[in-house]
Amino acid sequence: MRLFFLLLFTALVSAGCGDFSARAQIQASSNRTVSPTNGNQTNPDAKTDPRDITAFDFKNFTYPDFSGGKVEKTFTLKNGSAGRQTAPLNYVLRKTYYFDLTGDRQNEAISQVLVEGCAMECDSRSLFYIYTAEKNQPKLLWKIATGLAEAGGLKAIAFNRREIVLEAFGDCALDGWLVKPNPGIIKNPKLKTITYTRFVFSRAAGGYLLESRDVLPLGDTNITAHRPQIQFGEQ
Repeated sequence: MRLFFLLLFTALVSAGCGDFSARAQIQASSNRTVSPTNGNQTNPDAKTDPRDITAFDFKNFTYPDFSGGKVEKTFTLKNGSAGRQTAPLNYVLRKTYYFDLTGDRQNEAISQVLVEGCAMECDSRSLFYIYTAEKNQPKLLWKIATGLAEAGGLKAIAFNRREIVLEAFGDCALDGWLVKPNPGIIKNPKLKTITYTRFVFSRAAGGYLLESRDVLPLGDTNITAHRPQIQFGEQ
């Protein structure tokens, strides 16, 4: 009889220990810290969307210039600045905005680049570039450059899904990608600007086309102290 109870007690203790051991292993597994993978390993589920424009670094990027000519010149930003490569001028990325301009539920990148050291004779001061992602590459949809203050300087720009509305100081015309003011302002900067020009660009295949140009009265506006308005909408 004693042998029977001894065997029964041993079996119960063994079962309890086994259960405790299993629970301990589960607990230890749940508390275990997973080491990060090395650089040679990849996650097959982490795939980059080929239409994701935010994957590109526009602070370190080569942009087309507005100098014209048969061969289009470029400038390259490093950490947001072109530096000595474009001296005495310097191209500086002010900001890159992300907004769905085409209505495909994918953002486009709208980069504004400012030209520092620009005098009255400069053709452009504020540059805008619109890029979309296509097959994992940035594709330029549109670009435009405005002048400086009274000489075709940027008054406002609104990016909508159907159109882009750009306003520049003075009586301006569009020369290719450049917004150029009335030559009288350039020759005599003391002349007072009393008008501004509104350009409307409509969405077209592969970019934007000029739809209308209107010269409007400026009213009481301090051009020197003016801060250009940049807006985004759903229109």
